[in-house]
Amino acid sequence: MAGRLLSFSQYLGGSNNVVISEVFPSTQKTFQYDYPANIAAYNFTMESQTIVVDTLSYDLNTGNPNFTNSNVVGVFANTTITTSGNVVPVSNADGTVNITIPADLYTGPIEPDARANVPINVISISWTDTGSTPNTTESHRHAQIQRYEPGVTVGNPRLSNVFLPLGTGAISTFTGAGTADGARTPGTYTSVTGTVSGPSATTGQAGTGATFQALVLANGVCEFDIITRGQNYVVGDTINILDSSLGGGGGADITITVTATG
Repeated sequence: MAGRLLSFSQYLGGSNNVVISEVFPSTQKTFQYDYPANIAAYNFTMESQTIVVDTLSYDLNTGNPNFTNSNVVGVFANTTITTSGNVVPVSNADGTVNITIPADLYTGPIEPDARANVPINVISISWTDTGSTPNTTESHRHAQIQRYEPGVTVGNPRLSNVFLPLGTGAISTFTGAGTADGARTPGTYTSVTGTVSGPSATTGQAGTGATFQALVLANGVCEFDIITRGQNYVVGDTINILDSSLGGGGGADITITVTATG
């Protein structure tokens, strides 16, 4: 999917069984589902993932969100929602069950009254009828547009260090912390960058833009956290971090290897 973004409808896979609403991150809602069958043999699962769309407009007549020109530009990590306490049968025989979407599924930054870079939390509720042969699984989704409220960090969600851009070769995971080297200068170093080599460098469009925070421990071991994920990286790329970026104490340079991209 390199270089390609998904429209909002493409990401959701169509409009079937999707409820769209606007909520605050602290909002918790309970819905009663009414199935036309006994649900004693139903197994429920719930998952959540926050996506970010580049732009969001509203219908002037209805006030409803309009996603016609919205593209999904990235995501946050998928999480599993526990069904304990959130899926509570009312009557198995009547097919009724209360399903709660808990608060704080998205805890990242939000820009007040945002019309660009809008986080939308997508919750998937699936149920498998284990009493049928073969088992059948269906699902229903809620797309909750996240709106600013006091206490939420003000900011662009795309600048979060756990935001994963789509289709741009952003670094998702990496390895390499360097062995203990007593010559390294202990300390915390921000905005650390390095020289890229490997597969992307041979394409004429080498990976660029990744920055790290480095923590050099007293024993000379260096730990890295990614700050910005960059773009155009390819699995197998290496990033050579010079000792001069880590205090310049005379330790060996460190090589980071890209193991996954988004």
